[in-house]
Amino acid sequence: MAYRDQPLLFYEGDLAESLRQNAQRIQQRVDTIPQDQFLLASDETLVLHIVPEFQIVPLTLYEDRMVMDERETRIDVSRDRDRNLFGDPGPIYVSGIEVTISIPYTGDQGLWKLRPSSWRTTFPRASVTSPAGRDGVGYVKVVASQPSDANPERLKELVNSALSDLRFYIDGQKRQIEQENQTLERRVREAIQVRRTRLERHSGIIRVLNIPLRPRGNVPPIEPIPIKRKLARPLPSVPKEGFKPEPGIQDADYEHILAVIRHEGRTFEATPKTYSVHDEEGLRDIILAHLNGHYEGGATGETFRRQGKTDIRIEDAERAAFIAECKIWRGSKELTAACDQLLGYLTWRDCKAALLVFNKHNAKFSEILEKVPETLKTHPHFLKAIGDRSAGEWRFLFRSKEDEARLVTVHIFAFNLYVDA
Repeated sequence: MAYRDQPLLFYEGDLAESLRQNAQRIQQRVDTIPQDQFLLASDETLVLHIVPEFQIVPLTLYEDRMVMDERETRIDVSRDRDRNLFGDPGPIYVSGIEVTISIPYTGDQGLWKLRPSSWRTTFPRASVTSPAGRDGVGYVKVVASQPSDANPERLKELVNSALSDLRFYIDGQKRQIEQENQTLERRVREAIQVRRTRLERHSGIIRVLNIPLRPRGNVPPIEPIPIKRKLARPLPSVPKEGFKPEPGIQDADYEHILAVIRHEGRTFEATPKTYSVHDEEGLRDIILAHLNGHYEGGATGETFRRQGKTDIRIEDAERAAFIAECKIWRGSKELTAACDQLLGYLTWRDCKAALLVFNKHNAKFSEILEKVPETLKTHPHFLKAIGDRSAGEWRFLFRSKEDEARLVTVHIFAFNLYVDA
């Protein structure tokens, strides 16, 4: 028998309703960010700041670390018909044994009160202590007792039944919570967009991503070559002069720039003998020529122009909105240096970039395809991978070296120009 004075778990509230209310608070939370700070931060920075606040950590039991205490006690058996043959009102006490099973858990303590969508007509009883200490571990304590002369296997059955009930409710909660957590980033982005749209309508501020690039009408569209194919981040502080809109390039233009580079790189791979004779600068110049064939700049002349030895960039007022680096593969160390070079430029708040890696010297190109993402994911300014990409391509989000509030989206290409001598 389990102690009846233990509180019922998963009984006081509805998990689905709590999750719904949690989601409804997202827009309110986005709207509480001071306007200048909101406008100063990129969408990615806002997402990294807000999502952790709304992520719910499901309960996890660590049954492999549970411990047991036992003690002698007195047990009322007046409700046991085999021991109270004449139905005396009791109480009737006999000697007994009581065991307390203490099981470590992690997760949001409030979840012990909430009923998942899948539930039974009975609820487990146990006491719960709050997570404490540096590791944030709490304990759920299941108490069971029986007369000393009862079969010990009966006590084991009581404990196993209580543990089974706990697992059932925790697993049901976990499925609901994981489904909800998967929608959080989308909900936060929608709330951010709602507020940006509202601010634009109220104040006429043009959105940050807006250096329009004007495609030339006589350039044919590029047909892509078919290829088989979880701590909240602080928001940037607002400068004394307040928020000033900064330009950038539109996502559609960025994708088109990458399509031009992709098309040219596949051309290199199709006839490697023709192009493998060039160094980084020569390969860069070929790509540069094709980019300038598709876009025309403003009053400054060429939109895509050279600066330094290996980069392609769009810039204005000494800050870049697009940067591309061309590098011959010479190992992970030089790839890290190339990434450092990209992140070291003076960029606008939402800069987009490309890193082009050409293999000329390695017969095992597959090894390079493994090393490129492994190397870049260990970079100290790496934030996260963005989406699934085709073979030989990756897209990562980094913090700028000059200002971690500025984010740089880097699309990485790996092209194979190796020719067997």
